[in-house]
Amino acid sequence: MPGSHVSKIASESVSKGVIGSASRMSTSESVPELAFEALVATDARRLYTLALSILRDEGEAEDAVQETLFKAWRSWSSISDSDHLARWLTRVCVNHCTSMRRHLRARGWPPLELFEATGSSGGQSSPAEIIDVDRAYRRLSIRQRAAITLNYSYGYSVEESADFMGCRPGTVRTHVARGLASLRKELGDA
Repeated sequence: MPGSHVSKIASESVSKGVIGSASRMSTSESVPELAFEALVATDARRLYTLALSILRDEGEAEDAVQETLFKAWRSWSSISDSDHLARWLTRVCVNHCTSMRRHLRARGWPPLELFEATGSSGGQSSPAEIIDVDRAYRRLSIRQRAAITLNYSYGYSVEESADFMGCRPGTVRTHVARGLASLRKELGDA
């Protein structure tokens, strides 16, 4: 399962890459490392699922989680006492994903043809229906995709989604409404 794989990768990456240099410290100095690992390890899988739903690419989602964890480690002294660590991580991850998606799209990646041949086994839907929904979802703007994912997939309120996306609640409502209208139109449910 990709989520558990990323959790392991994220933990290993943080341990080896981001925090690896901390292992050369004395025992009393490594306490922040242990606290960091304990608090962010639980969020790695959630962040991966969120990143995957926005980026639609497993490798890019893994990179987004690693970048988010790296930023958290760099800012650990200022965020470690926060009651809103999960919110902070989510916001950083969403911002990174929207930025990365914009960067990838500007370079023409991923081409839609790449995904037309892919299908999924199992579940109630046929592979053709899954491909149609996936294709329609990919055609949404980055901000629409993020707003819909945060609001519907994760159940965050419009206000919370606005906080994560760094915009006003009215903007989130607009992104959700336009995104859903585009999906309905694209899928013929108008």
